[in-house]
Amino acid sequence: MKILIPTFLDEVPKEMLAQLERTVPAETEIIASCLKASASVNRNYCLKRVEYDEIAIMLDDDILGFYPGWIEDLLNPFVPRRNVVMNSARLLEPNGKFGQTCSRCMSPTPMEIEVFSGHDCVLPTAAIAFKHKGHFFDEGFIGSGFEDSDWCFQYIKADVTSEFIQSNRCKLIHLNEMKNQKGENWIHNKAYFARKWKI
Repeated sequence: MKILIPTFLDEVPKEMLAQLERTVPAETEIIASCLKASASVNRNYCLKRVEYDEIAIMLDDDILGFYPGWIEDLLNPFVPRRNVVMNSARLLEPNGKFGQTCSRCMSPTPMEIEVFSGHDCVLPTAAIAFKHKGHFFDEGFIGSGFEDSDWCFQYIKADVTSEFIQSNRCKLIHLNEMKNQKGENWIHNKAYFARKWKI
């Protein structure tokens, strides 16, 4: 199993790394980018180390709350559903409340997983398991923001049967620090995304 941590920090935060080391199998390969560059560049650095059709995990550097078995909870939906390309953990705020998950609502259904397809399937890439289908992040996005929406759209454009899952079983804390995402970066990325996808 490969865990990708795209980050422009010099190293993975110590608390995050300590939690991962306590909860993942010893053979797990943790790949951190640590490049002084955009989110897309850092994500692509990590993605290049994943084989086509391989299932890997991608985590932002502000994810915490790892518990024994979280990997299995994140991977399980891939087994019975062959069209699944992405499964997001249910993101929690530090106070335990449900956090925003892009196009998903903040209040989960009672179901263990929610399955979506089509252009309403944008998931955040903060804490996901995904099947690599050769799609890379568009480096036209600066800082961070909208690069994950674009990546989801690439999956949909390539195969409209792609399924995206919001897991209510795997719950992880997202500090949601929104590094390099506000101000001019947000304005640029939102406009760039809209032009690219004509929405």
